[in-house]
Amino acid sequence: MLKACLLATSLCLWAGHALAASDGFVYDFHEPVIINGHWASKDTPVHFGDAVLTGKGGRITIKLDGNVFRLGQYSRLTLPAHEENITLNFFFGSLLAVFRHHDHKQIITKTAVLGVRGTGAYLDVGKEETYLCTCYGDIDFADASNLGNVARVHAHHHNAIAFDHGSKNFFTMQPLIGHATPQLVALEALADRLPPETCSPENNKFNTVEFGLPR
Repeated sequence: MLKACLLATSLCLWAGHALAASDGFVYDFHEPVIINGHWASKDTPVHFGDAVLTGKGGRITIKLDGNVFRLGQYSRLTLPAHEENITLNFFFGSLLAVFRHHDHKQIITKTAVLGVRGTGAYLDVGKEETYLCTCYGDIDFADASNLGNVARVHAHHHNAIAFDHGSKNFFTMQPLIGHATPQLVALEALADRLPPETCSPENNKFNTVEFGLPR
C-alpha cells in the first residue's frame, strides 16, 4: 500500500513538472505582461498556443522552436498551436519576428492574412491600418475579406507597405518605422542565425511589390 502511494505521488510530481516545462524561452521581459490570463514574469513557462498580452511599457521576446517574436507594448498575440503549423494570430499592437527558413508560416490578423517565407518582419496593427515592413524575404500580404486583393512583397532590405482597413487599399510606406536592423540581428542571434548577407541598403533596388493572386 505504501509503495502504491509513493508511486502515485511520484507520478503526480512528474506530471506537474511536465506541465510546467516550457516549450520556449523568454528574453527581454518588461512588465506588464499577461500570459493566458495570468500576470507573467521572465521565468513564466511559455507553450505552443499561449495567449500573450502586454500593457503600457510592457514587452516580451519569446523564442519558440527556432522562431523568435518580440512583442511591443499594448499588443496581443496567440502563439502557434504546434510546431508543425506555424500560424500566429496577431490582434493588435507591434510585432518584430524572425522565422526558421524551411517552414511556411502564416500571420492572421482581423483584416489580413500574411503568408511568410524565410522572413524577418515587423508588423503594426492599428485601428485604421496595418503596417508591414518585410525586412528580408517574401510575404504575401492579403486582404482577409478578399484574398485576391494581395500585395506580394519581396525584400532584400526593409520593404514597407500598409493596408488601409477602410478603403482596402495598399500603399507604400517609409521602412524601418518602429524597429531597426540591430534588433533583427539580436533576434536572429537568439536562434543562432544571422540575417542574410543581402540585407543591406545597397540592395534596396531589388525590393519589389506586385499585386494580384497569391502564389
